[in-house]
Amino acid sequence: MHDTGVLRAIFPEMAQIENLVVRDFYHRYTVDEHTLVTLQVLAGLRGTREPALKRYADLLSEMEEPALLLCALLFHDVGKGAANGAHAEKSLRAAEPALERIGMPKAERDLVSFLIRQHLEMSAVMNSRDLQDPATARHMAGRVETLERLKALTLMTYADISAVNPSAMTPWRAEVLWQLYLLAYNELTRELETSRIPSAPSETPEKRAFLAGLPTRYARTHTAEEIDAHLVLDGIFRHRGVAVALEKVEAAWRLTLVTGDRPFLFASVAGTLSSFGMNILKAEAFSNSQGTVLDTFTFADPTRTLELNPTEMDRLRVTVERVVLGRLDVRQLLQNRPKPAPPSRNSQVFPTVSFNPEASDSATLIEIVAQDRPGLLYDLAAAISAEGCNIEVVLIDTEAHKAIDVFYVTAGGRKPEGAQLEKLGEALQRACGG
Repeated sequence: MHDTGVLRAIFPEMAQIENLVVRDFYHRYTVDEHTLVTLQVLAGLRGTREPALKRYADLLSEMEEPALLLCALLFHDVGKGAANGAHAEKSLRAAEPALERIGMPKAERDLVSFLIRQHLEMSAVMNSRDLQDPATARHMAGRVETLERLKALTLMTYADISAVNPSAMTPWRAEVLWQLYLLAYNELTRELETSRIPSAPSETPEKRAFLAGLPTRYARTHTAEEIDAHLVLDGIFRHRGVAVALEKVEAAWRLTLVTGDRPFLFASVAGTLSSFGMNILKAEAFSNSQGTVLDTFTFADPTRTLELNPTEMDRLRVTVERVVLGRLDVRQLLQNRPKPAPPSRNSQVFPTVSFNPEASDSATLIEIVAQDRPGLLYDLAAAISAEGCNIEVVLIDTEAHKAIDVFYVTAGGRKPEGAQLEKLGEALQRACGG
């Protein structure tokens, strides 16, 4: 229908995006082709045998009217053919006359309109919100309001990301999207008991001392087995000054560090991982009343260095230990990492730093969009530490040459504000430029 012009004859709105190019290194297809690929992605879910995709296929089978989802995908990007600006609202304005023209009932039209208007919402939450923060589940549930909308928006987000380029929907992104769906689902069905978090059993004085002062978020986001493993690392730390564990977790790797708190600790570990060519996906930092820090870094190994060379796992652990103990300067490690080719003028990203004090109950959210480069996360984390702030959670995403880094930050146990926040913004702007 697209090739013969029939689709454009039925929906003249589609002419706005025919052969329309998105000029960046992240989008592989023209806008009209991207739209067709989203439909192809959903069609490919039917009958799939891949375990990772089966849950999305099951979600599609639960939809009462999957045609409404396909209709929303058909129109979700038509607004990109208009002038610059937020395209979701422009897409909706272009779609509404078409939906009325074909006689779509109002209730169905409302769902399609919602999906078009909010089709970027879950992607934005995945990239900029801590999924373990109860405020994130409340935010997402408040946006969708019903289970039907949540299921449709999850599938729309899956198709939309998958159709950006063949490698955009990584196993990590698919997992994060599914976790966000589950969080919002539980919030909507009132099964998410975030207000009644039971304290973990403390059978020994060592365990009581380790758990004392840790935030309730720690108990909520870790199993009893994980807490016991952290307690073992805590014992090693007390004898050696630092304890590091490295393990493969589904589509990524996780490094767990237990040591004494000190300035620039997070930045130093982030820089060490960067010097090994690892891409950090998420990080969390916890500290107890004794000043013991538990940091976890989830990262991707794009060249499969650790998998293909097991001895590199030991070298990474030892290097992290030496950096933490002050026996190795992380800045020297970063200098030795090969420099990537500079982006062309058209692909350059001008840095932006924005603050959102309302995104979390206990921390200020900082979103930084900047030109991606080796050591960027280290420079940003170092700038935050230099301004006397603590990093609680980090979310990292990369689109071609563009880095999107989100930090949940506190200062003295509270949200930073006023002059401190202004100084922090200036420091982060400088850090973006290296």
